[in-house]
Amino acid sequence: MNIRRFIFLCGISLVTCPATKIAAQSPDSLQKELDDVVVSATRTTRRIDDVPVPVSVISGKSIERIGSLRLNEVLAEQTGLQVIQDHGSGIQMQGLSTDYILILIDGEPIVGRTKGNLDLTRLVVGNIERIEVVKGPSSSLFGSEAMGGVINIITKKGTSEYTGSVRARFRKFNTWDVTAEAGKQEKKLGWYVFANRLSSDGYFAENATSNITKTIAPFTGYTVNGKISYRFTSATELVVNTRFYNEDQKNRKLVTVETEDRMIREKTNRQDFSFTPTLHWTIRPGKKLQVRNHITTFSTRTRYDYEDGAGVYDDSYFKQLFNRSELQYDHTFSKRHLSTVGAGNVVETVDATRYESRNAFNQMYVFGQHQWTPLDAVNVVAGFRYDKHNQYADRLTPKLAAGWKIHKIISIQASVAGGYKAPTFEQLLLNFTNPVAGYSVFGTRVAEDAILKLQQEGQIQTILIDPSTIGEIKAESSLAYNAGFRLNPAKKMAVNVNFFRNNITDLIDFNTVAIKTNQGNIFTYFNRHKVRTQGIEVQTEYCLPFNLAVSAGYQYLDAKDMEVWEKINEGKVYYRNPETNMDAKVLPENYGGLYNRSRHTGNIKLMYDNKKYDFDISLRGIYRGRFGTGADVNGNSILDDDQEYAAGYTLWNVSVRKFFPHVTVEAGMNNMFGAPTPFDPTTPPRNWYVGGAWQFHKRAAPAVE
Repeated sequence: MNIRRFIFLCGISLVTCPATKIAAQSPDSLQKELDDVVVSATRTTRRIDDVPVPVSVISGKSIERIGSLRLNEVLAEQTGLQVIQDHGSGIQMQGLSTDYILILIDGEPIVGRTKGNLDLTRLVVGNIERIEVVKGPSSSLFGSEAMGGVINIITKKGTSEYTGSVRARFRKFNTWDVTAEAGKQEKKLGWYVFANRLSSDGYFAENATSNITKTIAPFTGYTVNGKISYRFTSATELVVNTRFYNEDQKNRKLVTVETEDRMIREKTNRQDFSFTPTLHWTIRPGKKLQVRNHITTFSTRTRYDYEDGAGVYDDSYFKQLFNRSELQYDHTFSKRHLSTVGAGNVVETVDATRYESRNAFNQMYVFGQHQWTPLDAVNVVAGFRYDKHNQYADRLTPKLAAGWKIHKIISIQASVAGGYKAPTFEQLLLNFTNPVAGYSVFGTRVAEDAILKLQQEGQIQTILIDPSTIGEIKAESSLAYNAGFRLNPAKKMAVNVNFFRNNITDLIDFNTVAIKTNQGNIFTYFNRHKVRTQGIEVQTEYCLPFNLAVSAGYQYLDAKDMEVWEKINEGKVYYRNPETNMDAKVLPENYGGLYNRSRHTGNIKLMYDNKKYDFDISLRGIYRGRFGTGADVNGNSILDDDQEYAAGYTLWNVSVRKFFPHVTVEAGMNNMFGAPTPFDPTTPPRNWYVGGAWQFHKRAAPAVE
């Protein structure tokens, strides 16, 4: 799609369509979204219209409607969120990459990142009640990884009726998704259980360079989630939440061993497990205490065996344990004043073949927040968090946000917040060499010794950066601004506009420091001292007659390394002209900013509900503008040449559901026009699916008087 045409479509929607707080909603659900409550933005329950920060909610019904199987598919259709590929499917928000976005399940973090990325394909969506998305720094409430924002997945729980369902979907590439769930909430005891099996034969991407190694490996994954609650008294309740995930992958690869090509078989297993008890105690009206402990583990093991039975080519493992104990107290002084204070301790350990020893981080923190409503139309939130860590300097992170409902149809909001991100185990201590591709990645604390050792062994061809100059990396910090307005000119209309800017100091990046004799690169980490991301997001929606709803969203993003930008403006950055073989200055208009960021992204959606014949249809378009791939065709290591970009693309997805008593049948197609996405292998060309679900419920027995 031509970008001007796409922006024109979004412009038409600005006149007639409201901002989407829930993706792919039905026409009669728009008013309800204004009353939705969220907890992630303030750690307390508040109406979404009373939260003075950019926040949106994706409902479980919306997720069911679009036929998604995993979290990356859901988030890809949201305005301002860009799914990117970097050691799995990650998420990008306000120009900040996936390692700055904290992913939570029921308010607790998920661990198991590779190169900073938490692979979203690990998370199935059948047990989701809603997803809360908070954009902008949330470090004052959630700590290090929330520098760019928070995505909190709220899972289902039992209802007063005994309910449950069984669902099955079949997709192209022999992909099967089978889910079962059931739950019930009684006066004292509540329970919910969910189980899922997802498997696929994998596939070769259209642009795959190998006909041996599948782009997406065949896999079989199982997810089990259980939740139980018990109310001891009207003021005291214990909730225990647990989750287990297991996935097995297999693939084939061709490697060169001592100049001979050999075939190997890859087997990978990854698991994560979490157990979270939480005690809720209402000491008295307006005074609430929560005590919780979250323990979670993540492990992977990858083994390569020679296909001819000649033995093991490589065998590696990774084990991570994360334990967080936390106490939170909420005190309501009056209807205009609510204070929250808390404290916690985190113990995190990692043991892996790619680390030289078992390593441990220990962290203690305190946080506080006050919510003040000086007038019925004005609300102010101020907060802070103080972290003490055994591996880096202490950190104080503040936040201030305010909102003003000027009129019943318009409100404005603004916030300024600090954020921070600590160096990870990987960035400090990693010692990893890819057994197939041959490249190496070293953490800053081990890089110098590791490179010198390879040099002594004769494995280094070229040193690009003196190993002795590789210093200790600093924790990253940011100062971010968000400002915008919400417009609701009619019951079925709304517009959301948000301007954002993130000023980041000491952003941690990686670069090539040496080249090996096998032509594999050696990478390590360093700080980029000044980075800026800024832009605007617009979300719109309008509920038309005849049960139709139209929505659109658009984001403009400008993301730059400010040190590079300043040097370009001073005329100090050059490129090699291939026609003259002479150096020439890079012009400001040619600098494309940070890699893997699209200046223009957006979506457009059309939803139709037929209540007479009980079916619905949704048609969704997702646009991503061109983005830098990391290719460097002119030797200056910045994005400044048209050949260094991947082309933009538009994906169109369609789904149809038909409802019968207790039964739903569905069908759909993703990427229905087969748009090529060579840098996103998890988006296959033209992927159809069919499925069905059976729901059951048993009404609660009437109370005996």
